[in-house]
Amino acid sequence: MKNCRIGNAFPMGATVIGKNTVQFVSLINQKNENSLILYNKKTGMKEEYKLSDDYRIGNMYSIVIEDLDPANYTYNYLENGKEITDLYAKVIYGNEVWGNLKEPTISAGIKIENFKWEDDKNWRYPYNESVLYQLHVRGFTKHASSGVKKKGTFEGICEKIPYLQELGITAIELLPAYEFMECEKILPKVLTMEYVKENYKDVPEDKPEKKINYWGFKEAYYFAPKASYSSSKNPVNSFKNMVRELHKAGIEVIMQFYFPQTISRSLILEVVKYWVREYHIDGVRLLGVNLPISVISTLPELLNTKIMYENIPENDIYDYKYVPAYANLANYNEGYLYAVRKFLKGDVGSLPRAFQAMTSSYNRVMGMNYLTNYNTFTLKDLVSYDRKHNEENGENGRDGNNYNLSWNCGIEGITKKKPILTIRERQMRNAIVMLMLAKGTPVILAGDEFGNSQGGNNNPYCQDNIISWLNWKDLQKNHSHFEFTKKMISYRKEMEILKKTKETSTKRTGLEYPYMSFHGTEAWKLEWNESNEEAGGILYYSDYTYLYIGFNMHWQDNTLALPKLPGNHKWEIMVDTSMDEKNELQMVENSVLMPPRTIKILKVKASKEDFNEDLSAF
Repeated sequence: MKNCRIGNAFPMGATVIGKNTVQFVSLINQKNENSLILYNKKTGMKEEYKLSDDYRIGNMYSIVIEDLDPANYTYNYLENGKEITDLYAKVIYGNEVWGNLKEPTISAGIKIENFKWEDDKNWRYPYNESVLYQLHVRGFTKHASSGVKKKGTFEGICEKIPYLQELGITAIELLPAYEFMECEKILPKVLTMEYVKENYKDVPEDKPEKKINYWGFKEAYYFAPKASYSSSKNPVNSFKNMVRELHKAGIEVIMQFYFPQTISRSLILEVVKYWVREYHIDGVRLLGVNLPISVISTLPELLNTKIMYENIPENDIYDYKYVPAYANLANYNEGYLYAVRKFLKGDVGSLPRAFQAMTSSYNRVMGMNYLTNYNTFTLKDLVSYDRKHNEENGENGRDGNNYNLSWNCGIEGITKKKPILTIRERQMRNAIVMLMLAKGTPVILAGDEFGNSQGGNNNPYCQDNIISWLNWKDLQKNHSHFEFTKKMISYRKEMEILKKTKETSTKRTGLEYPYMSFHGTEAWKLEWNESNEEAGGILYYSDYTYLYIGFNMHWQDNTLALPKLPGNHKWEIMVDTSMDEKNELQMVENSVLMPPRTIKILKVKASKEDFNEDLSAF
């Protein structure tokens, strides 16, 4: 047995505090008989250290063990004879192989500091200059078509950095990439009398089947990067290397964390602080219940970290006059998704809510805009299916959202009919424009930029296969859509006029151009009722720059009137979603013809000399 002594209260978990000296701090029910178990990797022998009151600090145990080579040991705790793995473990051993159907025997590792961050820095892009790209670490590069050497791993993401740079996104948002047990038991059916009567000939299975929890939204070992997402034997350094390389490329890293009600608020706080401090991540998206959002949002060490949640309690965090130096908080809810999806499919009366969702201004708390998500249709499926097709999930269609607000454009699923494919392509372009030119921060689901499909499955939580893996062959098949998405991301970055967080107006003698205005078949007048056939325009004005976005989501042509311009300027049509991008774009003056289900972006750059006292904007 090695020399032992009482340690300090923090940090939790196992920490190397000197040469061959490790401190173990644990939170275990002290009414039970508890021990620390050390496992020698070389000999397979284990050592047990009783956790007596001599090692108690408050409600914790803290024990320092000397003459311990941290690289040669793993550990667990023993509580009333049952082995448990430390929730504060920084490394987890035993689940290195993804999808192993055998029950893994896991233990905690002792993290050794040996990574060089070099000159790594966090970019701290403002939300209104950010474009997020949501991906699953495994699914992003696991498909054979991905072209990377280390498929389904943090290293695989590094191999795709040139692609991410070409696309133009500013941050990746990772679904859970910490250690979780992906294999779950499917509980046997409850033998009710009704079940026995209907299935008396069937013999119940002795052993429950297993199912893959592909997403990882469950209780987990939150401090440890997922070992099966690393191509090396050191997932800690693997994750750090990914962050460092992405930062070098100017790309931020956002982590999703899901906390069920069983996780304490104190642990949640420590998890967020640890990943920001230890792994240099740029932000977190928090999901779950019982989360201390107000506390997380006001911790000084996290004020430069992006914090995203479903509904940030702004009034509990900020004094009504206070404006933060770095607005790091954002609401991540489905309000934008439902409003804009209705408008995209042309529902009657949907224009007012869609325009409101696309033009809402933000100050202290940003809005995250997304039309697709991991638990919805992909963009390709949104325009290809009227209903979900989740049969492969094995739940008889009970899972997944039934309220998808999708439109298959005339035929359900795969088709070769050119008119159907043409309108689907146009609808996908419309969706990208609505996402990129809306106020707030756009979030792209990985693969939507090149038309990735999940076969109509809107809830592939258990699909570790080609349903969930990105098929990179679609990048070549739908290359024009990829180029369009890339162009719209670039436009968004260039259009400073959209980045304003406050509405302003410009007034001169005889002239008034507000920062934002709405237009219809008459300039400066838009019908906000159901008589409007889902067509209208939004005009942004600032510093002699005019940006007009015309929408027609109706199935018939519409003509929109354009506001008067100063000087002899004409409107230049920059984007027309109804056209083949090879066609030449036009100049228009007083009105613009809007074909069915089309968006046009018009722009003019004027100058101060163009304005005079006799000119009126109306």
